[in-house]
Amino acid sequence: MAKFEKFDPQKQIQGLAEAARQIQIEELIRDGKMPSLQQVVAAIDETRREYEARILAARQKDSARSKPEREKSQRVN
Repeated sequence: MAKFEKFDPQKQIQGLAEAARQIQIEELIRDGKMPSLQQVVAAIDETRREYEARILAARQKDSARSKPEREKSQRVN
């Protein structure tokens, strides 16, 4: 007698989502719309430079708050 796995809808949905992403990637590559790795790295570098000061200021501000204040804000979010 054949043994069947229990049907897991979440697993099936994840599999379908991954298949859809793969199809979209293949279409972008085929149509020449997929950026090169060099373009992606350049965009990341540009974004980091643009937002670096803001990120560091936010980290510094957060570290200046007391631990109970940080924990309280994390629970609210």
